[in-house]
Amino acid sequence: MAANSKKTKRRYPGSRPVDGNLARKLNTRELERQLDRSGRMDFDQLYEPQKDSAVERNARRRQQMRSAVRPAQQVSLTALLGFLCAAFLMVVLLLCYVRMNTISRSIVSMKNEIKELKIEQVSLLTQYEQTFDLSAVKEAALAAGMNLPSDSQVYYINLPGEDQATVYQAVENPLGDFLVSIEQKVRAALE
Repeated sequence: MAANSKKTKRRYPGSRPVDGNLARKLNTRELERQLDRSGRMDFDQLYEPQKDSAVERNARRRQQMRSAVRPAQQVSLTALLGFLCAAFLMVVLLLCYVRMNTISRSIVSMKNEIKELKIEQVSLLTQYEQTFDLSAVKEAALAAGMNLPSDSQVYYINLPGEDQATVYQAVENPLGDFLVSIEQKVRAALE
């Protein structure tokens, strides 16, 4: 019991006696930041990056090399010719629309002119018919002293044979006339 009565204190190496409260003084600001971040984890902490395969690394390197050194770009001749052809065709199309519009206007004006001419034709035909009315001509002839011939003044001549006429010309070149007559006979035979 004597051993029990004597209380011995165990000492740890490097420990020294402490006076007062053993609790650590906390920095409240740091504690609030830690508590605020305690529920969140960074993206890198959530997911471990997967190891890239050799194909992916090579593709990434090629992409970086392409983007790093880009050759100076030139306009190709075919693209330039295509653009010029398209521009030319657009201008031609525009000019065709202008021409078509002009033609449409002229057609409308010609239709109006045709209507006016038809109206004028009707009025001129009525004037013409009034001018050459047979009763008006007969009255004008009687007024001028013209009379219809009597039966004693009318003579009818009946000639035997067919109706024909002969034209006589002076002969200048007998050889030419001979050739002309042969030509006429050949044509008559062909007919």
